[in-house]
Amino acid sequence: MKLTGMLVLFLFVLNANAQSSYFNVKESQKYKDQFSAATVLSVNTSEDNHTIIARSSKANLVFETFDDKVQGKKILNTTLERKEVFEGELFYDNKVMIFTVHSPSKIERIVNCHIYHIDTHTHEKVELFKTSVAKNGSLFSGQNKRQTNFAISPDKNFIAVATDNIKKTSNSYLIHVFDAKTLKLKYSKNYYSNPEKFFRSSDMKVDNQGNAYSIGKAYFKGKREKKEDKANYSFVLSKITEEDAVNTQQIELHENEYIQNLSMQINGNILNLIGYYSEKNAYGIKGISQFKVSSKDLTVLDKKKSKLPIQVYEDIYGQNSAKDKKNRELTSFDLDHVLMDEEGNTFLVAEEFFITQTYVQNGFNTVGTYHIVYHYNDILITKFSPNGNLIWGRSIFKRSNRPSYSAFIQDDKLHVLLNSGKDLATKQDGRLKVSKGWLESTALYDFVYDKEGNLTREKIQDNKGKPKYIPYRGNYVDGKFVMYNNSGNSKQLMMLESK
Repeated sequence: MKLTGMLVLFLFVLNANAQSSYFNVKESQKYKDQFSAATVLSVNTSEDNHTIIARSSKANLVFETFDDKVQGKKILNTTLERKEVFEGELFYDNKVMIFTVHSPSKIERIVNCHIYHIDTHTHEKVELFKTSVAKNGSLFSGQNKRQTNFAISPDKNFIAVATDNIKKTSNSYLIHVFDAKTLKLKYSKNYYSNPEKFFRSSDMKVDNQGNAYSIGKAYFKGKREKKEDKANYSFVLSKITEEDAVNTQQIELHENEYIQNLSMQINGNILNLIGYYSEKNAYGIKGISQFKVSSKDLTVLDKKKSKLPIQVYEDIYGQNSAKDKKNRELTSFDLDHVLMDEEGNTFLVAEEFFITQTYVQNGFNTVGTYHIVYHYNDILITKFSPNGNLIWGRSIFKRSNRPSYSAFIQDDKLHVLLNSGKDLATKQDGRLKVSKGWLESTALYDFVYDKEGNLTREKIQDNKGKPKYIPYRGNYVDGKFVMYNNSGNSKQLMMLESK
């Protein structure tokens, strides 16, 4: 595999026009990017305070290193195989590890690890394992915006990968657990097998002892979420260890309780399972269900249900309409972020997403075509205490036709970065609509929620005549949020660094 290394100087300047109470806003000079790689995969800080950014395109994996003066020093590029895609990342012992899946044929799948050694500015590629799937099948079930089939232990000593083996004569699911230092296989084990029932993974985690935990849906018949006005599934929680047999427990749902997905967090000896619930179907949101489970024997210790607070409806519908709307269920939301602050509070951040079609006639008396429109609309935010009590809930009344935001926690405050119209105005009913007018220029905003859920908004920059940066493609770690502009080859980078 051909590697390209070059010395490139990026001069970062403080953006004097930017306004932020929380960040120093720095921008690089524009530079021509021969790789056209804009998606940030990881941002990490080395032991000598260098910032390392990994980003990718369809054909390249690029590592950039910036020194402690925030000047770019080096670029290393490696070519990805055709149909090789990103799955997860890990920063360990001054090494950036990027995990990919290569599909060389319709049935063969190869899981690889690209390792960038910061000290020597070198790259190596390690093949972790090979497997086969049904023709054109996916290696991972339950794929969505989050990486739910790839986990790293809290102490970063173990890596776990959950894969499917769905074929005509088999329907099983496999865990591989690796030593993160050496990438040597610690063990692999089938954790769920049923030739007749469909299973869909929701989430997976690995603890500091190398034990893996999987939560997913086992469907009773077929793949429909609901049959005869009842849930057509149960949630199955599995504990997989190297020595013992797999321990599998069913998570019981109440009647008229439908849950699309459950996310998992490990907090000491407790597994916290959390997800949106509906009283009608798996795709609605009435509130949040939480299960506290013993990691030792998978016993359910506690369960709580919390309805969405009235503030969520006030932010979306306005104060006058919120009382009439509060009994309605929200629909079409995808959970994007499950975040935890230093006090152990949990934040769920989801975005409304759906697709519509509009018929467009090509000309007079001619056949038209259907135009597909993507809707990335309202943002739903909820915060819970470590014992599972709802602290507050908010939402952002938003309209967009593309992914536009990113969320992270800094100093116990939740930041939601997004682009919107240049001037945000409050409507007469109290709502703040986040959208762009037809001829309106845009601006980059930071929506900041404090511990009590109080909102302050800061405009980081007006985008007119300036590079428009894309928070959705950015990444936050160690007090830094890094994102690129939306230009193809003329790249520029913005870094928000904690004050």
